[in-house]
Amino acid sequence: MSSTAPTFAYRAQSLDGQPLSGTIDAATADQARERLESLRLRVLELEPAASAATSVRALRGDDFVTFNQQLAHLTAAGLPMEQGLRLIAQDLRRGKVAATVRQIADDLEKGSSLGDAFQKYANRFPPAYGRLIDAGVRSSNLSGMLLSLGQHLQTVARLRSALWRALSYPIMVFLALCFVLAFIGHLVLPKFEEVFKDFGTRLPLMTELLLSGSRVMGTTAIIAAALLIAAIVLWQVLRSTGRDAGLRDAVGLRLPLIGQTLKRSLISRWCDAVRLGVSGGMDLPSAMRTASDAVGSPRLAREVEQLVARLEAGQPLDDGRRYRLIPATVLAAMDLSTRQGGPGVLAQVLGTLSQMYQQQARAKVGLIPAVLTPLMLALLTGIIGFVIVAMFAPLITLIQSVSGGGK
Repeated sequence: MSSTAPTFAYRAQSLDGQPLSGTIDAATADQARERLESLRLRVLELEPAASAATSVRALRGDDFVTFNQQLAHLTAAGLPMEQGLRLIAQDLRRGKVAATVRQIADDLEKGSSLGDAFQKYANRFPPAYGRLIDAGVRSSNLSGMLLSLGQHLQTVARLRSALWRALSYPIMVFLALCFVLAFIGHLVLPKFEEVFKDFGTRLPLMTELLLSGSRVMGTTAIIAAALLIAAIVLWQVLRSTGRDAGLRDAVGLRLPLIGQTLKRSLISRWCDAVRLGVSGGMDLPSAMRTASDAVGSPRLAREVEQLVARLEAGQPLDDGRRYRLIPATVLAAMDLSTRQGGPGVLAQVLGTLSQMYQQQARAKVGLIPAVLTPLMLALLTGIIGFVIVAMFAPLITLIQSVSGGGK
């Protein structure tokens, strides 16, 4: 059985009476209703979505970036949306995703609004995409919203690519070290052990320790390499299906160097996503919730819910409390710009914050190879040096004993 949460189809109204429809994932119908109501939506209908609606793989990665760019340019050019979507469907690589785009075009031809059409198939696109589309439509700046979202996605992709490039060399050095240790522990040291038995002399302590633990060392190296490779494969599989958020929060954010990089990347992405929502005409609580959904961090979402509760209670964002992910600088800047300026000022401040944390994330990425690579090389050199000295120590002892006996 699948472990994914059930999907519910809904029809609702916003506070200003705008009709909304789409799908939402939740464990139960009550939880789905509570989540919709927390977004300030009045639920009109809520029922389990048809199984066919969840059988199509979500559009992610390069396919989604390409789709979003094409949609933005078609919107800016004034081409009828239905015709543009059908042209985009012809260019997509995955047949099922192309079918979804055609279904959206069909709904538009039947009279559905663009926001409603995307909300109906919300589970087939990245989180919060339909809501950002709807915000762009309501602000009469859909092309600007999509172009800004495209820039946001490119920034995310560049940071992710830079992180993997920074980690690739230390990872390869570590795997090479594991291979060398496994080779020495299982093939080389047992041969030396047989040779040393014929010496008839007591071996140096370091040689005895190395020989006694040779097979353990080789097996440990194999296990470490296998675990690292499995972790990389698991991460890629989870990321391709959009389920890497829990692993990233539980493990990635706790790692030295890497955790600080991921934290700053998350904050940069969240600030930029809030900026998109505010620029699209969303109120700040809705923009913050939409941004947390777009970023996809459960830990960040919990902190955002606490902040939204303060806003809805009429309290300031910056109350002196410290959060594990959201820096006090972000809260103070958002609080000040909200009180002293309008949405335009807030969007500008959020853009500045996003760029600042993006630069900090890049700086942290640069530290990763600068720190890990020398450590890996020093570890490799130290272990290989120890093995060489331990293997030649008995030969030196034997030569000295023979030379002393000859005198």
